[in-house]
Amino acid sequence: MADFEQIVSDDELDDVSGGMVFNSTGYEGDPNLPWEVVANHNCQVLARFATKDQACEYAKRFGKHDPYNTMEVDWLTVQRLRTNPNAN
Repeated sequence: MADFEQIVSDDELDDVSGGMVFNSTGYEGDPNLPWEVVANHNCQVLARFATKDQACEYAKRFGKHDPYNTMEVDWLTVQRLRTNPNAN
């Protein structure tokens, strides 16, 4: 069993400005990879991980000084940003 799954291509990742962390347990996704890194502006899933630490390390790749990177968000925030994405 893999402990990581990248959802978007490397080319698509070039356009990502940051990544927040979401624990999808009980909501969606792969129960074996419950920690998702989601794009800051629209909560598109970028990758899934087995642990929070792995997800946070991955999220740090996107704008190292962005205060939202590695921030854990809740389901309501994910839903709100997916419905009303912010501009990049």
